[in-house]
Amino acid sequence: MNRFDQAAKDWDAKPTSILIAKETSTKITQHIDLTNKDILDYGCGTGLLAFSLSDDVKSMTGMDNSQGMVAVFNEKAQKFGFSNTKAVKHNVDIEDLPQKRYDVIVTSMALHHIKHPHTFFQKCKEALKPNGYLCISDLDEEDGTFHAKHNNDGVHHFGFSHQQIKTFYEESGYTLQFLDNICELERENGTFPIFLSIGQI
Repeated sequence: MNRFDQAAKDWDAKPTSILIAKETSTKITQHIDLTNKDILDYGCGTGLLAFSLSDDVKSMTGMDNSQGMVAVFNEKAQKFGFSNTKAVKHNVDIEDLPQKRYDVIVTSMALHHIKHPHTFFQKCKEALKPNGYLCISDLDEEDGTFHAKHNNDGVHHFGFSHQQIKTFYEESGYTLQFLDNICELERENGTFPIFLSIGQI
């Protein structure tokens, strides 16, 4: 059991998780009409972002490498009556995504846990339908302080610079449509900006 399996049941009580999901969903819906769209939330966790986007979508799929997170996500989907919403366990570092399946892929605070971001961008492009969108929110580049109390367990990147994100999109064949900081997380050990990026194929 990894630390995310252990943390899953209390995840929705974390103010930082709620803040990021709220700001990310608000910005995404300002830029993209999700009505009747097939959405993938990669690194979905307990579904804070997914459920905030689910109202008018055709389908919402969650994927996460933590079985504990997937279980909580699916419990919530059943409780809230979202019959078009389901999560499955998936590890994008070693597994492919379905081809041309989604109109929009969103991922929040997950990219820094993925070993090979460039490969992730490419796999997402293959999973998107024509003119599909990839939306990513994550940490601005930092020095490793953010996850220090967990000894950076499972962390492959200490956030990302805006230039790195821009390069990932462009080298993978996306047109970058939006890239800016959307909120800041205040912790005892510092203030950490969170960015949102949106690219279209």
